[in-house]
Amino acid sequence: MKPQKFNNVFVFDMDNTLIKTNKANNLAYAEAINLILGVKYDIDHNERFTRNKLMAIFPDLAETQFSKIVAYKERCFESYFKETELNQNLFKLLKLLHYEGLYTILLTNSHSERAISLCSYYNLTKYFVKRFFYEDCLGYKYTFLESQGYNLQNVVLYENEEDSALEAIANGINLEKIIKVEF
Repeated sequence: MKPQKFNNVFVFDMDNTLIKTNKANNLAYAEAINLILGVKYDIDHNERFTRNKLMAIFPDLAETQFSKIVAYKERCFESYFKETELNQNLFKLLKLLHYEGLYTILLTNSHSERAISLCSYYNLTKYFVKRFFYEDCLGYKYTFLESQGYNLQNVVLYENEEDSALEAIANGINLEKIIKVEF
């Protein structure tokens, strides 16, 4: 591998950008809801089921039930890895950037245990110079990146979510350097 060049920093989001995870995420939530609440709940795999949606659908959920569902979902997620899909086009680009010696970062709101497991499952770890997870940035990915000394003007961002792209722009990443990724 060539020495790192810092003119541009190539930043990749994980969920539904580099790896399609909605179905695995939703199946894990459905299993957790069924086990903890005894309710069979079918989740549309075209949308991402989140903690906020869990509370919206079950507004009377006790905090202990909520915590148990989330914890169980995290534990069983790995059993649904076969339901995930690597974005082959983006993976080819990531490998090319890596072999060219360019600086690549995984920046995700996924919790580290799940993200590290997915990176291992798809053999992605070696292609990133740095990896930052939810525990690092606590939901403020771009503020965190800047706090780590990265110049956001030099960031080329690969992202699938409109809200995250707008957040990136608000934090100083140039619109023309945000690549909207779709599977």
